[in-house]
Formats: sequence, structure tokens, C-alpha cells
Amino acid sequence: MGPDFAARFGESRDAVPQSLQVLFRDPIRFDAGLLARMLSEIPSLGDVRVELVSVADHPVAGTLVSPAGPPASVLALIEWGPHRIKLAGFDAPMPYGPVEVCVGPAMIPPPLKHDSKYHAAHVLLYYAGTEPFPLERYVALGAVASVLARFDAIVVMHEEARTAVQALDLIPEEGEDILQTLRTLPIPLLWGGFVKMDTGTPDRPWVRSFANHRLGLPDLAYQLKDHAETARTFQVFSGMLGYIRELQESFTPGDTVDLGDGTRFQFRLPTEAEWFLESEATLLVLEKLDE
Repeated sequence: MGPDFAARFGESRDAVPQSLQVLFRDPIRFDAGLLARMLSEIPSLGDVRVELVSVADHPVAGTLVSPAGPPASVLALIEWGPHRIKLAGFDAPMPYGPVEVCVGPAMIPPPLKHDSKYHAAHVLLYYAGTEPFPLERYVALGAVASVLARFDAIVVMHEEARTAVQALDLIPEEGEDILQTLRTLPIPLLWGGFVKMDTGTPDRPWVRSFANHRLGLPDLAYQLKDHAETARTFQVFSGMLGYIRELQESFTPGDTVDLGDGTRFQFRLPTEAEWFLESEATLLVLEKLDE
């Protein structure tokens, strides 16, 4: 372990850094050289530096992570350009609560939900670099997660957004620019979440997003007419959030939006009775005007 590893690993520019989590079927087995080589193979990523520390070899490294959970087995700092990713690996399951919250409502195959429940190891990724743009921070985290996905990972989770994707989806196909793929992911898929909520009306559940404030965007919510509206609403959320982010637009309560197919929505704030729509930042409820 380098003389300044502990100091650098302990640095935190944000009180609550952006993060992702990766679940594995088997104990963690990777080394610094392999990770650096695999990351350097990503086009336009440039020179990647990886410093990895085994806690078994350097027990003091174990004190760099919270004692609230299982003991870490490996720590790493992954750096390129303005980016620094802190990696903490555990040869133990992640607490079940966050896994259920993220994987339960996620749009992934049931067998992977089963495997996630019984995973053997997990990795926590935290952003600790100097990149000013939040989306690019997520892209950096996603690039590392895409490499870890090749180690028989099950899912990549975003705990703050309460969502998860199957790890295979982040392994690029031949010729695919994984950085561009990550930049253009539908925001509700991984960066902002898309959760169906049981609010006591089984035939008309609510859907809402989480953690969009990380991207400077509002969270969105909508009460479905029926379950068949779920996929369409995911597309609506994705389109609206992409429009707001790319054009630097903003919406306020009372504003309306026309989707161009005869569907028009108006934005409003949640009512006091809609306590389940509480959000850390702005949340806008969509209501169809033709209703």
C-alpha cells in the first residue's frame, strides 16, 4: 500500500458522493493490472491508473470503510484524466434492504432477481474526482461498472435512484462506444430510477423517479390508468427528462407539454395526501389534460 493511499482514499469532495453498486455471484477475484488493462481498452478513456490494496495484506486499509457493514476485502483507487473512482469490495452480501429496494422493482429477468438475493460478494463505487458535470461523473462510474460486469456480475445498482440493470447490459458489444452508450442511457433506466409504487390502489399504481436532482433535473410522478401504461410512461419520463437536460429547459407547476401525438400533460406539485411522493428536490406530478 502506497504511503498516501489512505489519505487519498479518505478524501471526499462531496458529502454524499455519486455512487453505483455491483453484485457478484462469487467472491471477488481481480487485480490492479487486469483492471487497468481492461479500462485502458475503452476508446478515448486514455491512460488509467489503478492502485489496489488487499485488506488481508494491509489490515489497516479495512479502517478506511464504515464498520457498519461487513469488512472490506479489497480497496482500490481508479484514476484517469479528472476522474477518481473509489472502489470498496466485499466478499459478503450487501444488506438485503437496499438490494430489495433496487432489484425488486427493476426491469430485469426474474432469475437475476433471484441471483441478486443470494449474491456472494459486492463492490461499492464512489466518485471522488474533479469532473464538474454530474452526467460525466456517472459515465465514469458506469465505465468502471462495465468492466466489473465481466467478472460474472449479476446486476449494477444505483441505490440512491432505487433501480438496477442487469450487468450484461453494460458489457459493450464489439465496436460499441460504451462511454457514448452511458451518456445516452434513458435517465430513468439507471441514473434517475423508475419505480412503481403500491399506494393502496392496486389497479392504478403510481410511478415516480428518484435522484434526478443529481443531474439538476426534477423528479417526475404519474398515476397510471392501469398497469398497461407502465412502458409508455417510462418512455414519456425518458423523453421529458432528456429534453430538459439537453435543452436546459425547465418546467414549473401549471406548465403544459404536448407530446405531438395528441397527448398533453400538465405539471403540478404533489398534494399533502400524496406523502409517498416526497422528494429531496423538485418533484412534478404529470396529469393528462384530456382527463
